[in-house]
Amino acid sequence: MNREQSQPSKGAMDDLDKLILQTLQADGRAAFTQIAKQAGVSETTIRARYRNLVEEGIIRNVGIVDPYALGFQAPALIGVTVEPGIVDQVARAITDLPEVSYLVMTLGRFDLMVEVFCRDLHHLTRLLTQQIQTIQGIRAVETLMIARSYKLSYRWSPTWEAEE
Repeated sequence: MNREQSQPSKGAMDDLDKLILQTLQADGRAAFTQIAKQAGVSETTIRARYRNLVEEGIIRNVGIVDPYALGFQAPALIGVTVEPGIVDQVARAITDLPEVSYLVMTLGRFDLMVEVFCRDLHHLTRLLTQQIQTIQGIRAVETLMIARSYKLSYRWSPTWEAEE
């Protein structure tokens, strides 16, 4: 990649941006000098590209914590069925709950799928019965306790190819 490049157009990523993303996903503390050497560009170029990726919302710096190590022993997936026309309103209410780690709208049996991490079964029961089920507009919930996690990943590659 031996080149000094200007920023790609907004929303577009080139090979240098992808290299930065892949390197930081493998080691979030990788030095910009290391990335620059690998790419054959200056550290200043890497810093500018990184700053652009942050400003565009493509990359964020966060510390990922293992919830089990912190004592959250009752994770669950919750399928939520909502009254017609108010899924966004219900989603905003669920988003405010600190136990919620993931919330998506789905186009299937449930209107929303929620992942929660609770300390124990009592905590999960209170969350369901005193908070989630009392949100105006929720018709039904179905809870699936997570018995074991086989994969928990935060790595997304811009180079993954769609299958034909």
